[in-house]
Parts: sequence; structure tokens; C-alpha cells
Amino acid sequence: MSPKRQRLVVMHCDIVEFSRLTSQDEDATFHAVREGFKRAALVVSDHGGEVINTAGDSLLAVFPTALAAARTALGLQQYFALTNRKLTETERLRARIGIHQGTIVVQDDQAFGNDVNIAARLQKIAPPAGICISKSVRDAIDKNLEFEFKSIGVRALRHIAEPVSAFLLLSGHEVLDSTRESTQEIRPRLLVLPFAASTHDPALGDLGEALTVDLIGALSRFRELSVFAPHTALSYDNRYFDQRLAEQQLNARFMVNGALRRRRDGLRLVINLIEMPYGRYLWSEHCDFTEQNLAGAQDAITRRIVTTLVGNIEHRAGLPPSESPACLDYDAIIRARHLVYRMRGPADIDQAKGLFEKLCKTHPAFASAYSGLALSHLAQFLMGWASHPSRTLKQAAHAAQLALELDPADSGAHAAFGVTQIWHRDHDRAMNHLDQAVLLNPNDSDVSAARALGLIFRGKPLAAFTALESALEANPFAPAWYFWGLAISFYNSGQYRNAIDALQCIPVLNRFHRRLLAASYAQLGDTAKAIQERDQVMAEVPAYSVEDSRESQPYEHLADVDPFIEGLVAAGVPAPGHNPT
Repeated sequence: MSPKRQRLVVMHCDIVEFSRLTSQDEDATFHAVREGFKRAALVVSDHGGEVINTAGDSLLAVFPTALAAARTALGLQQYFALTNRKLTETERLRARIGIHQGTIVVQDDQAFGNDVNIAARLQKIAPPAGICISKSVRDAIDKNLEFEFKSIGVRALRHIAEPVSAFLLLSGHEVLDSTRESTQEIRPRLLVLPFAASTHDPALGDLGEALTVDLIGALSRFRELSVFAPHTALSYDNRYFDQRLAEQQLNARFMVNGALRRRRDGLRLVINLIEMPYGRYLWSEHCDFTEQNLAGAQDAITRRIVTTLVGNIEHRAGLPPSESPACLDYDAIIRARHLVYRMRGPADIDQAKGLFEKLCKTHPAFASAYSGLALSHLAQFLMGWASHPSRTLKQAAHAAQLALELDPADSGAHAAFGVTQIWHRDHDRAMNHLDQAVLLNPNDSDVSAARALGLIFRGKPLAAFTALESALEANPFAPAWYFWGLAISFYNSGQYRNAIDALQCIPVLNRFHRRLLAASYAQLGDTAKAIQERDQVMAEVPAYSVEDSRESQPYEHLADVDPFIEGLVAAGVPAPGHNPT
């Protein structure tokens, strides 16, 4: 009896530069590929497919539908992108994936037919971290609005008789035309380490960290630079930092470090600008100042760094002028900003709010005080620390509006107000402000991550993932709400394993994270873990029901919350008036 021919969708996956990776570190590459293909087998199964075989650096799988194959491919590329965050550029695994639909023969661990060969050839012409599909696959999934395609023309494939019309299924992180390398040359990446101080002088250490946060904020206004966010900077200790890490793991081109010391007549900051990878000092100098003229010192330091890195830069990007009334309380401003970005716990935010509220009273015409207050309220809301979330959200919106009345170009105020409008279900207004925030300061990773929240609740999880991945590149040690947003984007695109991975990046889980974990485990059929997470949620809020989440999730389209509700129900979260089983 001859083998049965079946109409299936074929996915061929291959690891990019496998030979180079193996020659660099055979054991590490073997382990990484093995773990990658283990995950691949699970994701294929999650979407109703079957792995036919794996051979070295390649994997072959078949699916009943083109949509299932496409979602699997996107899930795999997202997994590799998430895993690569922890690796240096030379260690990162990237895969090429080809997908084609046709009639094939499957027998044991082999698949035969011209359509299998077409999938393999499409894989060959995909870019690193890319997905290349045939027109038949594109046509089969075209009605699914979450996908974006790019035609790459009719291609003659090796040993394939007829040319194939090919498309890229865009994942947001495919490497096209060396864009990654050229962008880095144009916009060098800069890491500012916390300014060190004596361990016997904790107050001076806090001031050094606060100055670092403000310097990063000032530098991020210059589009010619790509500056790592304050959360990432504050995660390092200047005294024990390995310079090789900045160049290899963070891919930083330049690094700023410094030391803050007390003097009889004030303070001295010794500051260095270092070019990687050789650790070459571009310049090193000191700046003497008192706590009364901190603003002028920060202004001088910023301009010196920018001038050295960029050359003939346009200074109209906007450092605060020395005559600003806030300079009278510059110490309070930078300490409040430091607390917002340090975000070690609710106490930090409460203290920051107190400082900003005082500044608003003493300098009612200073927009940054209201903008900082808005961000403080918003951080409290997004981190799950607000005892009255709706009231906190209103306070954030009010403070942001006051900031925008005083300074319409305040990107942080635009971002904060935009996020509040998501929860007020005014999605057009929210995205207008979030888009404006990114336009005003594309270097601010918090602004980019906030815009990603807007995309999530507009029903665009794949675009949100791309925005969050970009924000995490600039802020690898981001606050928990980045990963919460990432997990929602994964969940809403059916990538439940990736959602769990993202949530597990959060050091301390709250009830909102655990609800999403419970739903994710339930969608994967892991009932025991789903119940475990559900029980922790219910122990904290015994009256919680699925309707609470339905009402609180600010989706533009009501149907978009249904998959989350389905997951919660599958985890045993009760409906009103019922106990979980």
C-alpha cells in the first residue's frame, strides 16, 4: 500500500550561522539549540502541529492550517528574541523559518514532496530571525488582521521548477539589510553608570544616583544618541563594574562613569567618558560645585558629553535654562526623579509624590513638577501599589494635564496622560498622546513601553511586542510593568508559554500577574499550576470573580478580553456567586 498523500502546511526552521556558533563554543551552542528545539516541539504541539524530525540545526513540522503554522513561527521568533536578551551579540541564536502549503507524504520521521522542498527553500531566503511564506500561505491567513506582510517578489528557488511568489511575515525583529549595525553607527549606545560615592556616606551615594538619573534624562533628549534607561543604569555598581560587559552584553559603544566626593567648600565630581571595547578614555575631568548650583553643573556635564560624542549638535533640543525657577529646588527635583526610577517599593513612590507635591506648591508654573507627580501616580497604578486604583489614575491624569498646559512639549506628561486615557476607554486620545510622546523623545524607553500598552488594548499584540522589545533593548533591567505588558501581548497572540516566561522575569509577583499566569497555565492544560496561581489570587482577594477582570480590562473591542476570561474560567476562577471547583 502506497503512503497516503495529505494536504498540509509545512514549516522548515534552521539556525543561522550554526557552524560559526559551534566553532566558538560547541557545548553552549549544543545546549542552546537543544533547548530551543525542545521549546519548538511544545509550541508546535500547542498549535495543533506535529514535529516530523530535527537534524542538527534544522527542524521540520507540519500543521493542519496556515494560521497555526504562522502563529507557531511567530511564537518561536518571540522566544528566541526573549532568550537572546541575556546573551551577547555573538552568542545569540537566530532562526530562519520557511512556510508553504501543499500536498505531501508523511511516513515515520520523514516528509516527502515538492512542497516540502519549497518550504526549505523559502527558509533559505528568509532574513535572520525572519519568516518567509509562500503566497498560498499568505492568502490562507490574510483575513487575520494581526499579521503584517511584505512582498519580496516572485523568486526562483533552487531545484524548484516554477518560481514562487514569496512574502515576509513580519515579526518585528528580523534583521533586514544590516539595519541593526548601521543604526548603531549613526546613534551610538551610551551607558551612564551611577556616580560612585564612599560607602560611609549613603546620602552622597543617593545624590550620585539622583544626578545619574537626571543626566540620563537630559542626554536622552538628543536624537543623535541612544541612551540606556535609568532602571538599567541603577542596576549596576560603578565600583565593581566589568567594562567588557558594557560592550559585549549591552552592546554599548560608550560609557560614562564618575565618582562623587565631599570637599571642604562643596562637592567634586570626577567624570570619565570611555570608548568601548578598548576602555579608551576620551576625556576625564572634574567639576566642583555646591548643592545650590547642581543644575548648572549637570548642564555643563551634559553638553560636554554630547559635544564629544556627536560634534556639531543642535543644542535647541532643550536643556533647562539656568534661570528656571526650579533650579532653586534642583536637589529636590533630582531626588524625586531618582525615587521614581529606582522604584524599590511603594515607599519610594510615596516619598517621590511628597517631593513633587511640594514643588508644585512652591513653583506652580514649573511643568516638570506636575509631570513628575503624574509619573509617580502612574507608577503606583501600574505596579499594583495603589490602594484606590481609580482615584490614583484620576490624580495622574489631572497632574499630566496641568503639566501639558504649562509645557505642551513634555514627553513624560504626554505619555502619562495617554496611559490614563487607555483606562478611560478613550483609545484615540490615548494613542494621539502616546504617539506625540514618542515623537518628542524617542530615546525614553518608558515612553515607548507606555505606547505599547496602548497598542495592546487596541488589539495589536504583535506590534506591542515589537515596541516592548525595543524598549527592553534600551532598558534591560526594566520595571515589572514592562514584563506584564509583554506577557499580555504574548497571551493575546496565543503564545501562552512566552507569556509565562515574561511573567517569570518579574521578581515579586502581584495578584494581577498571577491572574495572567493562572490563565496561561490553564490554556496550556497545566491544571495543577493554574490552580496554584488561582488560589494565591483568591487568598488575597476572596471576593474576586472573572467579571471583575472583564470590567477592569480597558480593551477598545470588548471581544478582545474573551480569551483572558476563558483562561480564568478554565483555571477555576469563580463567576459571581459561585465558588471555584
